[in-house]
Amino acid sequence: MLLVVFGASGRTGRQVVAQAIERGHGVTAFVRGASRFDAPMAARVVEGDARDPAAVEEAVRGAEAVISVLALMSPDDEPQHSDATRTIVEGAERLGVRRVVVTANNDVFGDREVMGEFAAHAREHRRNRTRLQASGLDWTIGAAPWVTDDPATGWYEAVVDAMAPGKRLPAGNFATFTLDALERDEWIGHLVGVSQPPS
Repeated sequence: MLLVVFGASGRTGRQVVAQAIERGHGVTAFVRGASRFDAPMAARVVEGDARDPAAVEEAVRGAEAVISVLALMSPDDEPQHSDATRTIVEGAERLGVRRVVVTANNDVFGDREVMGEFAAHAREHRRNRTRLQASGLDWTIGAAPWVTDDPATGWYEAVVDAMAPGKRLPAGNFATFTLDALERDEWIGHLVGVSQPPS
């Protein structure tokens, strides 16, 4: 499969790219700064701003699926994250790329008010949810609790339309989920809670 990974230079994104190549997929890694991204030799790299329709279309053209592990880096950057997701979804729609997997945190479930430093992140994930639900694409949102730098174990617990029971998830396991989601038709059109099962 030919994949585009948005947010490829981040903690989870790097592992999505590496694991996708290990699985035999063709990968385009979309990054904001190519000079700071040590790309695997097998990956095609596109540099740009994910809010730029022309850059997004250059990356998405010819792809069969899109994975976005973009995140809001700072509350002050709101609504950059949802603006980027909207541009990616619109680009996929124009180019006929139907399968889209997007990551989020658990605040994407429901609309309970979130206060404090994570309020902006919750709003952004919920905007992404609304945009995907309105798109008509074959989308899946993977929602995790606290994503950590713990060593990947290769396994996770997934719950459809509800938060998974664990409180942590290694970034490598979240990456594994995004790639598995491309092969799980029963997850299309659903939010899927993902976590490291509690011991």
